[in-house]
Amino acid sequence: MSKRAAWLILAVLAAGIVAALAYNDVSSAVTPDDQVYATRILRDTGHGDLVGQKRPSNFDDQVRTVLGVQDAVLSIAPGNVGIPLNHPRELSDLYRARSGLCYDRSRAIEKILTDLGFEVRHAAIYATKGTGNALEALLTPRTPSHAVTEVKTKRGWMLIDSNSRWIGLTRDGKPVDLAELQGGEVSQMTWDPGLKGHMNSIFEAPFSYLFGLYSRHGRFYPPYTPIPDADWRQIPYNVTG
Repeated sequence: MSKRAAWLILAVLAAGIVAALAYNDVSSAVTPDDQVYATRILRDTGHGDLVGQKRPSNFDDQVRTVLGVQDAVLSIAPGNVGIPLNHPRELSDLYRARSGLCYDRSRAIEKILTDLGFEVRHAAIYATKGTGNALEALLTPRTPSHAVTEVKTKRGWMLIDSNSRWIGLTRDGKPVDLAELQGGEVSQMTWDPGLKGHMNSIFEAPFSYLFGLYSRHGRFYPPYTPIPDADWRQIPYNVTG
């Protein structure tokens, strides 16, 4: 085989990989249907005052909005049965199911906050205690995992849990993101006393995380192929932080 032919084959393979990833891309855009159900979720759970609001400029108001959205999603879907695989899992689906798991609720939190003008990013968390490193944890089936959201506030990125009424906010009003939680002494952090929930136990041991990844198996979002579900626009956050 000539050198030119080898390069041509490599180019075709690379183009095929790019096309496959693009075809399986998970869009984080808010659709008109999302807007309808964002309004319903907020109003049905007593947070109608947030409907139509745009991202407040004051940090304390931003925190109140974030907590309101988190409470709305947890209230509308209190059940702990996930939306089935190979099935849509947008706001309308969560609203009808009234149940979901971390990956269902985090998606809803992200869509509603985006509609309210916030910048958000999705994160997949994997415990590394039993595997030793991030790559092995990512590739090992049934590794303990969690799905959360980070929101950009006036004071920086802040973690939002999807199963508990807990956010990364310290007693002195400092937002905490995954990078700080991963690199700091969690046991020494003092959280805001007004939080109604508790930090997920996955953060109390070594963990890794990947922004933009929704599933390793590809069965959460169309076209439901074995290629991982990911929002490729968020992947650069893993480099830039």
